[in-house]
Amino acid sequence: MRRRTESFTSEVPVNVDVEVDDANNIEYDRTISGKMEIKDTDFNPFSDILSAEDLKLVANLQYYYSQYNIIIDEYEVTTKDGFVISLWHLRNDNEVKPNMKYPVLMLHGLLQSSGSFASSGRKSLAYYMHDSGYDVWLGNNRCGFKAKWDKEKLSPNGEWDWDLDSMSKYDLEALIETVLEKKQNKFKKLTLIAHSQGTTQAFMGLVNGEEIYKDLEFKLSEKLDNLVALAPAVYPGPLLDEKYFVKFMAKHIDNRWVFGNKSFVPMMMEMRNFLVGHKIYSFLSYVMFNYLFNWNDILWDRPLRDRHFLFSPVHISVKLMQWWLSLNPLKSSFKTFAEDTFPDIKTWFPIRNETVSMDEHLHKNQHKPLPEDWPKILLFTPRQDRLVDGERLINHFINHEPHSVYKIWYIDEYSHLDVLWASDVIERIGIPMLEHLRIPEPAYVN
Repeated sequence: MRRRTESFTSEVPVNVDVEVDDANNIEYDRTISGKMEIKDTDFNPFSDILSAEDLKLVANLQYYYSQYNIIIDEYEVTTKDGFVISLWHLRNDNEVKPNMKYPVLMLHGLLQSSGSFASSGRKSLAYYMHDSGYDVWLGNNRCGFKAKWDKEKLSPNGEWDWDLDSMSKYDLEALIETVLEKKQNKFKKLTLIAHSQGTTQAFMGLVNGEEIYKDLEFKLSEKLDNLVALAPAVYPGPLLDEKYFVKFMAKHIDNRWVFGNKSFVPMMMEMRNFLVGHKIYSFLSYVMFNYLFNWNDILWDRPLRDRHFLFSPVHISVKLMQWWLSLNPLKSSFKTFAEDTFPDIKTWFPIRNETVSMDEHLHKNQHKPLPEDWPKILLFTPRQDRLVDGERLINHFINHEPHSVYKIWYIDEYSHLDVLWASDVIERIGIPMLEHLRIPEPAYVN
């Protein structure tokens, strides 16, 4: 089935062209963005949003959000292994019954902070969710803009001895439990909206949760109503074998004489501390990421581009980059061993009476009685994304997961960062996302 609707809720109106495959719970977004002639009688309530944005470059979200009458509270959260990470909360001043609003936690990608969800201001997913009545929290992994540790909890020489396994286990647990605690136990679960590396953490915790959380009183699958995965990074894409510098990093990331064994390229953070807020910094950041990851800003609101790069990069460890890129056969990296972590042929979210095979050897987890016992998985997969292989992930869900567990959008013209910063991201991600979220009523938890 194919449908076309005209949307005027963005600065650049588009014909929304969607092909629907109901049998497999997937929508193919064939939309081609472009300027259209608008008649004088047409009403576009959002036409002046971009022109009203403050284009001054200030590396502080509160500077922009105070102009929308939104306060951003900043919390420090300590993980069980001793890392102090940041959690940002959007709220209105003098808000009535804020604890009754359903909580949404957003989690960023590699080398980014969760400022990436909010840097478009009133055209961002963070603002849209807040304006739609949700309680929005922006979570940041270790080590953020300024590395900080609790020395009493930290293992000896553990400051940089961590990778995605630790982030999936400890950072996710700390952020989610803190949000639910701040809600004063009104909700048992929340919705996680993740981008890129954040989706890797989430799928790690869901698919391999029985092993990852075996020594914690925490199970990710029991804490999420929904997982919204933007540009999901589960399988590597062809770009990792095409870009010279990426191949150079993969070849030498295990060599301590080239990249060391602590903070990954600390010069990046020194440059940020010195230049952030200047146009030259944002421009150079754009050029660097454009070269490394082969995307561009064609679909973005160009006046906001410099603002996006105020909130990256962040401190990460060399060991984390080894997790992503290492060619060492003794290490399980994303580049070489994604199949081990996320096996194609096994069912990750088995449901009794819906899963094709009852053979436990073909499952990563135990059967659950109902689809509602698993988080609802909403996948927004950009077809132009060569950093990760979204089509492979789509094929896995269609062929091996119960169709009641997931919903997929395959967006033809989007790339890896368009799912955050495209000018029409509210129409093509925000609105359909809200239409399909599973939202419970607030209740006290004993």
